[in-house]
Amino acid sequence: MISDKRNKPRFQAILEAAAGIFRKKGYHHANISDIAKEIGLQKGSLYHYIDSKQDLLYEIVMSAVSTYIKSLKEILTSNKEADILLKEAIIAHMYPMDIEFDRIYTFINELKTLPEESRKDAEIEIDNYEGLWLSIFEQGKKSGIFRADLDSKMTMLSIFGMCNWTVRWYSPEGKYSTTELAEIYARNILEGIKA
Repeated sequence: MISDKRNKPRFQAILEAAAGIFRKKGYHHANISDIAKEIGLQKGSLYHYIDSKQDLLYEIVMSAVSTYIKSLKEILTSNKEADILLKEAIIAHMYPMDIEFDRIYTFINELKTLPEESRKDAEIEIDNYEGLWLSIFEQGKKSGIFRADLDSKMTMLSIFGMCNWTVRWYSPEGKYSTTELAEIYARNILEGIKA
């Protein structure tokens, strides 16, 4: 397996190239030759770093989920009120689009393409991420900041839907940065769920 190579710059460059190709062509239309060409390697040399195209997709998905979990855990170490935590969580969920757009796009749009066994690994990590979000809503309900009748899971999924759909139309040259969009989203959500 390729896990021992994950932290090497060359491997990360390969993931970036693969994510870019997957975003432009779609996973099913991309091939290893496209990725090798993009990174400046012979196709055979690429197999020194990976076992298959599926491995690349798996690594892209897992790295994206890892980025999300790490940033949210950092936010949750503070003693801030739930409404502030929620705003910061939304900003943190949007921020990777600025720095790893191709990976985030690939994660959101190609997750279901993973073979079942690999998808199970990813879904375990996604469940962990969702658990962190749910803890914010439960804290907010307990403290009286959020409405007591709030459906935490539906609210979380609504936020994900709003934020994740952004990759389909967002342009860095557009009117808003991802942080500004996240602040707009947070304001709209918080107006609806505060007690």
